[in-house]
Amino acid sequence: MKILSQKALASIATAVLALGSTTSVLSQTDTEFSTITLNYMTTPIIDIAFVDNLDLLAPPDGTPGPIVDDDTFCVSGMGFTLFSIVFRNPNNPTGGPFELDSSVPGESPIFYEVFFKNDTSPGPGMMVSPDTPEFGNMIQTAMCMDPTMDNAKFDISIPNAEWTGRAAGAPFVGVLEIMVMAE
Repeated sequence: MKILSQKALASIATAVLALGSTTSVLSQTDTEFSTITLNYMTTPIIDIAFVDNLDLLAPPDGTPGPIVDDDTFCVSGMGFTLFSIVFRNPNNPTGGPFELDSSVPGESPIFYEVFFKNDTSPGPGMMVSPDTPEFGNMIQTAMCMDPTMDNAKFDISIPNAEWTGRAAGAPFVGVLEIMVMAE
């Protein structure tokens, strides 16, 4: 029994020493601070995102009707509620028509119309003129995070008289510049 109690006493002494050293390690502390600053936006921010290219395929000559296509995109902003939008052909002088230029020298361009809608619902919006701002559009989101946030669209329409019989001048290519401005 004497041997057992000496072993038990030694185990208890070891446990007490271990607890004592653990307590001193756990009682050590360190502190860091974080400074939090709140700023207010004083400059309005506007963004246009997710505008895609349009690749059109003309139907066979004799097919009635215009060639139409559309693209949805996102307009976002902070610091204001309304925006204006301008569509233009950067290859034409201010106010010039929307056009697709032939890849064949000497061929005349194909002219097209542009329509804008401040939502993505079916159907075309209102026709716009080159370099003419369309005012009074409501901002619908603060940031364009991904294409699922598209909230506006443009449609293009190439009248039948413009594209019929023009296959020899293909491809026809043009650039449509879209600029948004805070109001």
